Amino acid sequence: MAQTIGELILKALAGWGVKNIYGVLGDAILPLMDDLGKQQQIRFYSTATEEGAAFMACGEARVTGRLGVCLATEGPGATNLLNGVADAYRDNIPMLVITGQVESAKIATNAKQYINQQQLFAPVTSFTTLLTRPESALGVLQIAVEKALGDSTPCHISVPKDILMSPAHNTVVPSLGQPYPPSIMGNLEKAAKALGASQKPLLLAGRAALPFRDQVLQLANMIGAGIIPAQGARGIYPGFEVRLLAGLGEAHIPPLIKKTDCLLLVGDCPYEHKYLPTDVKVIQIDSRPRNLASHLRPAALTGDMGQIINSLTEKLAGFVPDPHWQGEIQRSHDEHVRMITDEILLQQSPIAPRQVIALLNEALPEDSIITIDVGEFMHWFDRGFMARQQQVIISDYWRCMGCGLPYGLGAQVAFPGKKIVVLTGNGDFIMTMQELLTASRYGLPVVVVIFNNGIYSLEKHKMQKAGLNPFGIDVAVPDFVKLAEACGATGIRVEKPEELAKVLKKAMLLDQPVVIDIQVSQDKPAFI
Repeated sequence: MAQTIGELILKALAGWGVKNIYGVLGDAILPLMDDLGKQQQIRFYSTATEEGAAFMACGEARVTGRLGVCLATEGPGATNLLNGVADAYRDNIPMLVITGQVESAKIATNAKQYINQQQLFAPVTSFTTLLTRPESALGVLQIAVEKALGDSTPCHISVPKDILMSPAHNTVVPSLGQPYPPSIMGNLEKAAKALGASQKPLLLAGRAALPFRDQVLQLANMIGAGIIPAQGARGIYPGFEVRLLAGLGEAHIPPLIKKTDCLLLVGDCPYEHKYLPTDVKVIQIDSRPRNLASHLRPAALTGDMGQIINSLTEKLAGFVPDPHWQGEIQRSHDEHVRMITDEILLQQSPIAPRQVIALLNEALPEDSIITIDVGEFMHWFDRGFMARQQQVIISDYWRCMGCGLPYGLGAQVAFPGKKIVVLTGNGDFIMTMQELLTASRYGLPVVVVIFNNGIYSLEKHKMQKAGLNPFGIDVAVPDFVKLAEACGATGIRVEKPEELAKVLKKAMLLDQPVVIDIQVSQDKPAFI
């Protein structure tokens, strides 16, 4: 029998390096599900929800830089993907989204579960199209994959059910084209002159700085800059790197931020922008002009970030940092390390969130991957996390509650030998907790740490700060230990601070999914 379009799609994706597809089956993709079951190159992960599938694909893509792929049926299956796809779109994550569609003859009719998917996905993808002819399947798929990888963005293809079953005549899979290197825009001489004239420089490293961490550190050493890692790059350098000044945000503002005379932004740092002084020189390096912090009026350099950083380093050779500023950086770093170390011994009950972070610093394996959900606990993490060699995954722009667990599962699929730790809140976890079933089903031994204070604490404190009556902040949650056990995972509840270190260390050694329900206080970060 002739190869079908569904078989050809899978053959092409396998040839282009795709190892995993996440999704939920449905009527419009049943032929493709049949094809998936007949091949061995790509593994299909049947998730609890399509939202979980999209976030898992996004999680894999975030930790690897490879293409994440998710799959859903028409109508409600497609709409359920949107949260994870939007997250990838806002943070420049390469993804391919494949959705089934009603038969070609029923398109634009009152058919069951029909919706114009191109209108649906257009705001959250850089490319969306309906496959209308089997002859164009391979070419369209190649365009979508090349754009997703070349532009680091999600791309979407709708495939009618009858097209999936159509015979494929051109079955030779071409090689993917290579993206053109981005051209450099901006005045390198002017930027180097501004950095060379500074006496008190600070460097803010965003997620885009991660692939260039060695070059960035070399530049920081050359100009004598203190380094503030943005939330998207919290693990970029070990916590005991002397130039590191900890995170900037709701729970901590490095004192030197008020003394600097020049800020160098390497990559986009959207969360930190509101805390940056507006009366100092700002220089920003990024791969994309759309990521520039225009309200800070930076001297901008965009394009090939590695080349830009190397060029600045060459132009600043011979720069002599101010020794007084170097002493201030060292003292600020040492004071912060002492503060975090002292918090290990806190005896507060319910447990202080900052103590949880301090103890996690001790318990986390050096090569672990940490995925962060959205909530007040993330600000305590930003303040107190002392990285070694861990990788930290966080949503910079979309900030959807519940992303942490499926991020972690996608990361675990990509790196089965590493310990994946998910940090989440009680309100976050209930949004995607059903994906614990996915973790147990496929033997994905993630460790889920829940900061459980029974409320939406960040919203409570923000409402109080604004003079509003905190309303709607209570969270109805199940017994997380029983829930974990019902899903085939291990559940542990921690109420006393003296129990926490032992539980965390034990959880890191287990080869199965673990949920740690930590009863934490409602401590408010100092700057909320």
